[in-house]
Amino acid sequence: MNNEQMQAAMKELQDAMVVMAHMETRQTERLLREEREVEELAISRARVEQRVLRLDEESAQFRRRTEQNLAEITDKLNGSIGYVAGGGRPQ
Repeated sequence: MNNEQMQAAMKELQDAMVVMAHMETRQTERLLREEREVEELAISRARVEQRVLRLDEESAQFRRRTEQNLAEITDKLNGSIGYVAGGGRPQ
């Protein structure tokens, strides 16, 4: 291998190294972006889970109030039925 061939081979290797370094830099940047996206998704998921828990609690409170209202209406209806069935006299 003569001197020109050696220098051409070295230049080719240097060019390949520059390309590889650039590819590694791009890959690192991509991985960092994806890591940030994963972190943002985790934060969003936590917010959604908190909202679901809050909505579940609100729903449970609404069900309790509805059940209480239905029980009160049932009592009043039973009282009215008893009043009418008894001819308007208290029993």
